[in-house]
Amino acid sequence: MATITRTDRLILMPLNEKHDEEAYKVYSDQRIWAHRPQARHEDVRETHQLIGRTQASWAAKDLGPWGVYLRDQPSEFIGVGGIELVDGRVWDLKYRFRPDKWGNGFATEVSEAALKAAKRLDPDTPITARITTNHPASARVLEKVGLTPVWEGRRVGTGDDPSEPDVRIYADRELPEEILEFLKARP
Repeated sequence: MATITRTDRLILMPLNEKHDEEAYKVYSDQRIWAHRPQARHEDVRETHQLIGRTQASWAAKDLGPWGVYLRDQPSEFIGVGGIELVDGRVWDLKYRFRPDKWGNGFATEVSEAALKAAKRLDPDTPITARITTNHPASARVLEKVGLTPVWEGRRVGTGDDPSEPDVRIYADRELPEEILEFLKARP
């Protein structure tokens, strides 16, 4: 059964449909998507679908992305973060925070909690993360928590689209070629 996780400064609650509106405010903020504007959510239904997809991770391994709240202000939703089991093949680390909360180390704190949980529950499944190469703050977080770059280039199907930035894949280990190909093809 999914439980609430606490870190030094955060309360991490399993992401579910009750977070639709709060998460939509984050996923629709154009400042968050400056590095890839076409990924910004324009309708709360997109956020609802994203949350729905994360439920498979919670169902399979009792771990998935969290709604993130401040311990000293427990009613204040500040973002989404954590780790999601994707297609039973990899853990995918992710985080999105309200811009007014950037620069406080929250992405690192959530990432560390997610990595610890995934390694405890399922150490044989690779932990990965994908970022756009024009987002150096995310690269710093991933390297700080111990992930290393394993591939960089164009996401499959975006070669002719100049608005799509290159992608860098990080992992906690060397990845087999079939896993790399799977990650390159994900939207």
